[in-house]
Amino acid sequence: MTRVHRYSVAVLRTAFGALFTFSGLNHIFAFWQPPAPHTSAGRAFMAGLEASGFVVPLLGVVFVYAGVALMVARLVPLALLLLAAPVVAIFGYHFVTEGHTLGPHVLVLAVYLLLAWQERDAWRALFAAERNRPASGESSPLSPAF
Repeated sequence: MTRVHRYSVAVLRTAFGALFTFSGLNHIFAFWQPPAPHTSAGRAFMAGLEASGFVVPLLGVVFVYAGVALMVARLVPLALLLLAAPVVAIFGYHFVTEGHTLGPHVLVLAVYLLLAWQERDAWRALFAAERNRPASGESSPLSPAF
């Protein structure tokens, strides 16, 4: 990896982390009001999240943790894994529910995918099939010994 590539990824990771840290703090403390949804489906979706009473603050905590982890480059694969579902939900909300084909949601998804690609080696174990299964009579170290 070249020096320019390494620094570019670090800058993108830090900016992405700052975006999610700011967004998470806003979910918790509500110091900035995001634009209101334009469609009835968007209004219903956002009203449902807010009516639950726990989804918005929970997202705030997850966003702050993942954002800070990305900014300080600690546990980056875990931070990206925590942000996977929210990034897809953000993209889907804006693309499908609001009907915006272009916008910041496309950039968020693109940066996420680039950062996830950079961490692909760390995730290899998540997608590998278990190769060393115990024989039928033996117990696994993770299974109870009943």
